Amino acid sequence: MNPPKLHLNEHLSPRLASQLRRAGFDVTTSQESGLLAEPDEKQLEYAIAHHRAIVTFNIKDFSQLHNRYMAEQKEHWGIVLSTRVSVGILIRRLLRLLHSVTADELKNQIRWLNEFK
Repeated sequence: MNPPKLHLNEHLSPRLASQLRRAGFDVTTSQESGLLAEPDEKQLEYAIAHHRAIVTFNIKDFSQLHNRYMAEQKEHWGIVLSTRVSVGILIRRLLRLLHSVTADELKNQIRWLNEFK
Protein backbone atom coordinates (compact mmCIF):
# COMPACT_ATOMS: atom_id res chain seq x y z
CA MET A 1 0.00 0.00 0.00
CA ASN A 2 1.12 3.54 -0.73
CA PRO A 3 0.02 5.64 2.26
CA PRO A 4 -0.43 9.38 1.83
CA LYS A 5 2.32 11.73 2.92
CA LEU A 6 0.91 14.34 5.30
CA HIS A 7 1.48 18.00 6.07
CA LEU A 8 0.09 19.16 9.42
CA ASN A 9 -1.26 22.70 9.38
CA GLU A 10 0.04 25.05 12.06
CA HIS A 11 -2.72 24.46 14.64
CA LEU A 12 -1.91 20.77 15.01
CA SER A 13 0.61 19.75 17.64
CA PRO A 14 4.10 18.91 16.36
CA ARG A 15 3.91 15.91 18.75
CA LEU A 16 1.55 14.36 16.21
CA ALA A 17 4.23 14.48 13.54
CA SER A 18 6.87 12.84 15.72
CA GLN A 19 4.50 10.05 16.80
CA LEU A 20 3.37 9.40 13.21
CA ARG A 21 7.00 9.34 12.06
CA ARG A 22 7.81 6.77 14.75
CA ALA A 23 5.07 4.64 13.19
CA GLY A 24 6.88 4.92 9.85
CA PHE A 25 4.89 7.64 8.09
CA ASP A 26 6.17 10.66 6.16
CA VAL A 27 4.90 13.83 7.88
CA THR A 28 5.88 17.51 7.80
CA THR A 29 4.52 20.44 9.81
CA SER A 30 3.96 24.11 9.11
CA GLN A 31 6.36 24.92 11.96
CA GLU A 32 9.21 22.86 10.45
CA SER A 33 8.51 24.14 6.94
CA GLY A 34 8.71 27.84 7.86
CA LEU A 35 5.02 28.37 7.12
CA LEU A 36 3.77 29.73 10.44
CA ALA A 37 1.20 32.50 9.89
CA GLU A 38 1.27 31.97 6.11
CA PRO A 39 -2.12 32.12 4.35
CA ASP A 40 -4.11 28.93 3.83
CA GLU A 41 -3.50 28.98 0.09
CA LYS A 42 0.26 29.04 0.64
CA GLN A 43 -0.06 26.11 3.08
CA LEU A 44 -1.97 24.13 0.45
CA GLU A 45 0.50 25.08 -2.29
CA TYR A 46 3.35 23.77 -0.14
CA ALA A 47 1.50 20.49 0.43
CA ILE A 48 0.79 20.15 -3.30
CA ALA A 49 4.40 20.88 -4.28
CA HIS A 50 5.54 18.07 -1.96
CA HIS A 51 2.73 15.65 -2.90
CA ARG A 52 1.24 15.80 0.60
CA ALA A 53 -2.29 15.80 1.93
CA ILE A 54 -2.86 18.65 4.36
CA VAL A 55 -4.44 18.00 7.76
CA THR A 56 -6.26 20.97 9.28
CA PHE A 57 -8.89 22.15 11.74
CA ASN A 58 -9.67 25.07 9.38
CA ILE A 59 -12.77 23.50 7.88
CA LYS A 60 -14.40 26.53 6.25
CA ASP A 61 -11.36 27.96 4.46
CA PHE A 62 -9.97 24.66 3.21
CA SER A 63 -13.41 23.52 2.01
CA GLN A 64 -13.59 26.72 -0.03
CA LEU A 65 -10.06 26.18 -1.38
CA HIS A 66 -10.99 22.63 -2.39
CA ASN A 67 -14.11 23.85 -4.21
CA ARG A 68 -12.09 26.51 -6.01
CA TYR A 69 -9.40 24.02 -7.03
CA MET A 70 -12.03 21.64 -8.39
CA ALA A 71 -13.79 24.45 -10.31
CA GLU A 72 -10.43 25.47 -11.82
CA GLN A 73 -9.51 21.82 -12.52
CA LYS A 74 -6.43 22.11 -10.31
CA GLU A 75 -5.23 19.08 -8.39
CA HIS A 76 -4.23 18.62 -4.77
CA TRP A 77 -3.11 15.58 -2.78
CA GLY A 78 -6.01 15.63 -0.33
CA ILE A 79 -7.42 17.72 2.46
CA VAL A 80 -8.10 16.01 5.78
CA LEU A 81 -10.44 17.99 8.01
CA SER A 82 -10.87 17.48 11.73
CA THR A 83 -12.64 18.98 14.67
CA ARG A 84 -10.43 19.87 17.62
CA VAL A 85 -9.94 16.77 19.71
CA SER A 86 -7.12 15.52 21.93
CA VAL A 87 -3.72 14.59 20.49
CA GLY A 88 -4.35 10.94 21.42
CA ILE A 89 -7.60 10.83 19.45
CA LEU A 90 -5.97 12.61 16.49
CA ILE A 91 -3.12 10.10 16.42
CA ARG A 92 -5.47 7.10 16.49
CA ARG A 93 -7.63 8.56 13.72
CA LEU A 94 -4.66 9.58 11.56
CA LEU A 95 -3.14 6.11 11.91
CA ARG A 96 -6.44 4.55 10.82
CA LEU A 97 -6.55 6.90 7.83
CA LEU A 98 -2.94 6.14 6.90
CA HIS A 99 -3.54 2.38 7.14
CA SER A 100 -6.74 2.42 5.08
CA VAL A 101 -6.40 5.08 2.34
CA THR A 102 -3.73 5.24 -0.37
CA ALA A 103 -2.19 8.47 -1.61
CA ASP A 104 -4.04 8.02 -4.92
CA GLU A 105 -7.38 7.48 -3.18
CA LEU A 106 -6.94 10.70 -1.21
CA LYS A 107 -5.95 12.80 -4.25
CA ASN A 108 -8.42 15.67 -4.89
CA GLN A 109 -10.58 14.52 -1.98
CA ILE A 110 -11.76 16.07 1.24
CA ARG A 111 -11.95 13.48 4.01
CA TRP A 112 -13.22 13.93 7.55
CA LEU A 113 -10.94 12.47 10.17
CA ASN A 114 -14.11 11.66 12.18
CA GLU A 115 -14.72 8.88 9.58
CA PHE A 116 -11.79 7.01 11.11
CA LYS A 117 -13.02 6.65 14.71
